[in-house]
Parts: sequence; structure tokens; C-alpha cells
Amino acid sequence: MNNERPDQFAMIGLHKLASQCGDGLVPELYELLSRRASMVEGNPNVTEFPAWQARPPARAVFGVAPEPRDNILPFPSGAAVAVPNKDRA
Repeated sequence: MNNERPDQFAMIGLHKLASQCGDGLVPELYELLSRRASMVEGNPNVTEFPAWQARPPARAVFGVAPEPRDNILPFPSGAAVAVPNKDRA
């Protein structure tokens, strides 16, 4: 799954090599890559969900007709319908 992206450890190694010459990554990006690399190293059984390949849920399903809303029947509530008590008669 990581074949599409460069290895995080390689990016950190390149940053350390470039920092010797005065170049390197932006500090925020270096911190993000370092944090992600330590998280991956500490949790080898956890993998990232490929959210960039999943279909967004906002898109409607193709070919399915919407359900009609005119087939709903109103039922009286329990408070409106009083059952006569046999003892009162």
C-alpha cells in the first residue's frame, strides 16, 4: 500500500543529509514526518485506510429510484384513544 508514496524513513534521512548543507524540510513538515514514522514503527499491525481511493458518501447511488413518501399512514396516539373501563359501566 505504501508503494505509491515515498518511504517516510527515506524522507527523514534525506532531510538530515540536506540539513548538513543548510537546506532541508520545513520544520513543520519534518515534525509531521517524524511523528508519523514513530507511529508506524510503534504500531506495525495498524495500517492507514486508503481514504483517497474510497467513494465519497455524498454521491447518490446510480440507478436506484427514491422511495415514495406518500404511503405513510397516521396512527392515533395512545392518549387520544381511551379504552372504556369495564368497572365504570
